[in-house]
Amino acid sequence: MSSKEKNKTVESPNKENKIAVGKRTETPLSRGFDSMFDDFRRSFDDLMAPFLPMRTWWPTITQEWPIRAPLVDLLDKGDKYFVKAELPEFNKEDVDIQINKDVLKLVAESKTEKEEKTEEYLHRERTYSNCERVINFPEEIDPSKVEATMVNGVLEVVAPKKEPSPEEKMRKVKPK
Repeated sequence: MSSKEKNKTVESPNKENKIAVGKRTETPLSRGFDSMFDDFRRSFDDLMAPFLPMRTWWPTITQEWPIRAPLVDLLDKGDKYFVKAELPEFNKEDVDIQINKDVLKLVAESKTEKEEKTEEYLHRERTYSNCERVINFPEEIDPSKVEATMVNGVLEVVAPKKEPSPEEKMRKVKPK
C-alpha cells in the first residue's frame, strides 16, 4: 500500500475492514451549503426550544443570549386599553415604561449581589435578569393620561384612547 493510499484509508474498530475516504476540499460553493445548513439547524433549534428543556447545542446558546419577553394581556375596553404584564422577579423600581401615542415599551432589569464572609469562607453571588416587550396599539392613545400600578409582580397599565377629532370640511382651492 502506498503512502498516498494510507492517507485515504481509515481502519474500522474491528480491524478487519478498511474504508477508503477522500480528503474534503473546501470551495466557496461548499461553504455556502454549510452556512445554509447551519441557518436551517439554528431555525429548527429555535422552533423546538419550547419543547426541549435541555438543549444540547451549547455553542449556539452562548452565541445568542435570548431577551426574555414577559407574558402580556392587551384588552380593548372601548374607551381605553388595559395592559396586564406578569413580572414575577421584578420590583416596581426595576420597571421602565415608555409610551407614546401608539406604542408601549416595557423594560425590566434586576441586578442583585450577595456576599457571605467568614474567617475561612467567602461566597459571592451576582444575578442579572432582564426582559423587554413592545406593544403596538391599534388606535391612538393619550400618553398624558396613562396610569400604571404594580402589585405582587403584576404590572397593570390603563391607556385611555385619544378622542376622535371631528372631520375637517373640504376646502376649495383655486389655482393661481
